[in-house]
Amino acid sequence: MDKDEKIRETQEVLDWVIIHLNLSIKCKVIDYKHENYRVQVLIGDKLGMPIQIPEEWVKESNPKDNVVHDILKTVLKNLDSYK
Repeated sequence: MDKDEKIRETQEVLDWVIIHLNLSIKCKVIDYKHENYRVQVLIGDKLGMPIQIPEEWVKESNPKDNVVHDILKTVLKNLDSYK
């Protein structure tokens, strides 16, 4: 799987997680390297600092099984609380 495909699939998973958790943030996967995704987060109308999300957290989050990695859930909920 190439880098662009990994980024696209990860974006889909993160979009699902945000909707699933009913969060008001938006995020965009902007890069992938060293088994980490660099994600730009928009909180309300403010651009947040990019965060690193390990590939493992994304792989363990599965829309088909309705499962979100615990740490990913915590990180995104904490970001949502900064609005």
